[in-house]
Amino acid sequence: MMIMKTTSDNPWEELPRSRGRGDYNTRMVAPDVNPDAKRIYWAKGRSNHPAFLVEYDSSETGAPEPPKFKNISIRDIESERSILLELQDQEMKAQFLRLCLDIADSVQKAPTVAMRKMTFMRLEKWASFLRPGRGPLTAEQQKGLIGELLFLKRVSAAIYEPSNALSGWTGPERSKRDFGYGQIFVEVKSKRGSSNSEIGISSEEQLNTNKSERLFLYVVELNSATDEDKAAFSLTDVVNDVQMLFDSPLDLAHFQEKLSDAGYFPEDDYSHTLWSEGVTETYEVKDGFPRIVSSSCPPGVKAVTYKIDLGYCSDYEVDQSAITQALR
Repeated sequence: MMIMKTTSDNPWEELPRSRGRGDYNTRMVAPDVNPDAKRIYWAKGRSNHPAFLVEYDSSETGAPEPPKFKNISIRDIESERSILLELQDQEMKAQFLRLCLDIADSVQKAPTVAMRKMTFMRLEKWASFLRPGRGPLTAEQQKGLIGELLFLKRVSAAIYEPSNALSGWTGPERSKRDFGYGQIFVEVKSKRGSSNSEIGISSEEQLNTNKSERLFLYVVELNSATDEDKAAFSLTDVVNDVQMLFDSPLDLAHFQEKLSDAGYFPEDDYSHTLWSEGVTETYEVKDGFPRIVSSSCPPGVKAVTYKIDLGYCSDYEVDQSAITQALR
């Protein structure tokens, strides 16, 4: 491949079409987008379709298979240690450019041995974002994600290194518990209003425990707010605040991947849905706690959803420090 380094602001316009079958003319992504001079290139082949090339280190292994896109071909060319993205539908050029710029931004400051992994992580994010029928999170979904992010920042990240804190956040993966570290588990619940003492439980397995496990409920009060409330915040505000915890590009990419799994994408506008925070309560789920568990369900009864009135759980309320001590 012929490599030309230039600072053109037009990614593909100045690139000539390649004459050889399978060959691509390329130009290194300019410093305004690529300040760390990573080996990333705008490319164009014989088909004249816009393309993007990422070169990675020969020692890099373990990255997953790339996702599939309807109008973008992705080739992991291991013999040349490169990933080639090529647009098949010219009408999607604007979206393709955004995807390429996002990858270019994400790989800045990433170690050379992580270029392939970082690229695939961003592609997974975009595959989820472009999924047919996807839309912004509902108000209830926003509330739930805010609760998990607050726990991640205030408890998990205050105890563990960022990568370990993230590994224990399993809520976006549709796990039955939101957080798990060893034998300590935490289910985060968000509720509206101090007068509302009810929380929803999604299955008969969610509050199951065995003798070696400890399970806590972390209940955050979140109420609708307006612009007039100086303490009001949006989901995006919380996301931006939490991601400041992650200095490592890989940790940040992992965090963004978790957000994508939870249905959050920065391209969605959440600025008009504002929240205010009330009191946070913590409970330990143990013998006697009012709950439905698998062993109490008759044969054939599954997927049980129910509500718990926390007004009947005062004997199990604990200080937040109880979670902190259990996790240390």
